[in-house]
Amino acid sequence: MKRILILIISICFMSGCSSLKVIPEPVQGGEINAKDNSLSITRNNVTVMARSGDMEIVSYNLDGSVASFFVVINNQTDDELTINNNSFLLVDNDGRQYFQLTPEKVKEIIARDTYYLIPYPYVGFYYLEDYEKSSFYNRFTSDRPYFYEVYPQDIYTKALPVGSIIPKAKIAGLVYFRIDLEGKKGVNLEFFRNNSPRSMPADFIFPFKIVK
Repeated sequence: MKRILILIISICFMSGCSSLKVIPEPVQGGEINAKDNSLSITRNNVTVMARSGDMEIVSYNLDGSVASFFVVINNQTDDELTINNNSFLLVDNDGRQYFQLTPEKVKEIIARDTYYLIPYPYVGFYYLEDYEKSSFYNRFTSDRPYFYEVYPQDIYTKALPVGSIIPKAKIAGLVYFRIDLEGKKGVNLEFFRNNSPRSMPADFIFPFKIVK
């Protein structure tokens, strides 16, 4: 019974049965793209675009949720722009703060909390290694369709790179947070340039409302 319940929840995540949407709010100096619900802000020759990362990766752990935001940072200054693993913060409508998760932490959460599914018959795996072995063998021995594939390496390859953005260059990727957006009315994604002090307002603030 427990496995059936987990299967149902997993299918909901896979098929997107939640109608939750993360919609950008208007902000001074910002530009909203209604096609992908992104918000772009330009300040001091730096342009940052942010939107929900659901189009890039699915939050598929069942014990809590990992929300992602897709970010593009375009450095059009003559100086380097430093990005690290705490350049972003998320603040919900109740004022609760969420720290940015590293890709290593996201993988740890998923490895601990998730069943991995393979073709019929559905089988749950507690360990990533077992899933990958079975997935490898079934890929070449079965013509049954794959309804869901989890590629943990995507957590790393799609994450926002950390380090220095050289002048006239840009980077793009996902930033992750441990938050359940389902119970929120809105969130602010905050970006601090070059290790700006957290006692001061963020250099870029992206307000989003949660629509169900």
